[in-house]
Amino acid sequence: MKLYTCEQCHAPIKLSILKGNVHIVCPSCHQKYQLNTMSVKKYMLIPFVSVAIAVSSSLQLLQGKTIDVKFIYILGVSFVSAALMEWLCVKAGILRYEKSEEIG
Repeated sequence: MKLYTCEQCHAPIKLSILKGNVHIVCPSCHQKYQLNTMSVKKYMLIPFVSVAIAVSSSLQLLQGKTIDVKFIYILGVSFVSAALMEWLCVKAGILRYEKSEEIG
């Protein structure tokens, strides 16, 4: 699943769904990229939105269920929706990367 192309060598960079993608590295030339400042602010909203979606849907779908069922549902749905939203935001260009500047 190629979501980003290296500006230096034009190799595809795959983004992981299970771990954060604030910092990525080109597998070919090892150029480092990071989210730009505005994208980091947008990235920080993703968990809040995903938990809000999970809680609101649990209130609608799981009326009368026990709290442990709701808890497991909210954890699962928020995790999956956060990963999906992050992937879609990168794909749509809402989250943008820039080259990392080496310090030192």
